[in-house]
Amino acid sequence: MSSVELYSPTDLADALRFIEHKGEEVAVIASGTDLIPRMRKRQVSPSVLLDISSFQSDLRYVRQSDGGVSLGALTTLTDVLESSLFNGKLSVIHEAAEIFGAPQVRNVATVGGNVCSAASSEDLIPVLMALGARLKVISSGGERTVPIKDFVVGKRETALKPSEILAEVRFDYPKGKYWTGFEKLGRRNMLIISLVSMAMRLTLEDDLSTVRSASIALNRVSGRVPALASKTEEFLVGSKLSEKTIVEAQKVLATELALTSDFRSSAAYRMEIAQVYLKRLLLRCSERIRRETE
Repeated sequence: MSSVELYSPTDLADALRFIEHKGEEVAVIASGTDLIPRMRKRQVSPSVLLDISSFQSDLRYVRQSDGGVSLGALTTLTDVLESSLFNGKLSVIHEAAEIFGAPQVRNVATVGGNVCSAASSEDLIPVLMALGARLKVISSGGERTVPIKDFVVGKRETALKPSEILAEVRFDYPKGKYWTGFEKLGRRNMLIISLVSMAMRLTLEDDLSTVRSASIALNRVSGRVPALASKTEEFLVGSKLSEKTIVEAQKVLATELALTSDFRSSAAYRMEIAQVYLKRLLLRCSERIRRETE
């Protein structure tokens, strides 16, 4: 790696003043589980690193409120796994965190770092998209909220301005009879880059058969960035969840997926797996909703 300046701010206000001054020269770093390997491969070459890892009291937390859950940007994947909030209906988060990297990685990898990496290999982004998460980003001039579906604007590109830092991820508790789930395929069971990953939140009407709402996110829909499968979601709403409906939903999903082949997998294989995961998650979520209601 080429030489790089490291700045360790005294507090969060100092960090925000520094990044406002240095702007596009700065890369924010906490544990560096994504950034450092990319720097070693010369995929990125920041001239300045802004180390925010010391702001544990400000940015590392899992908080529950009446309306939902908030995760600080420095919350680790181990913190997520140890929280009882992500069992049961919100198991999608636990399922994704459980197969994230290896224990050593989960101990230091952060929620904020995963989201800001903005790549199809990052497992938390589809999960948070399925939950309709909102991101709080801060600067010396204040704060603003960005829906996560609008945050990832391209491969390794986010809606963050040069003077901003991601501070918090928040999502509301879904309403009604719902369940969530996550599926991921790679070449190994651990330390894998996703060939296909899918997160789902499914809500049924009181008859436990009709789909009230569906939120379906994949690591790739069009191009190499995570996104919602909006056409498939729209098709499912109001439909009776039957074998015929699932087959038709798989066909709709195929029409909106614009996948590409690479050295890891062909586009055709990714398409087939995505359709399998759609069926699997629809059946699993609907079964758990019915079981919980009985």
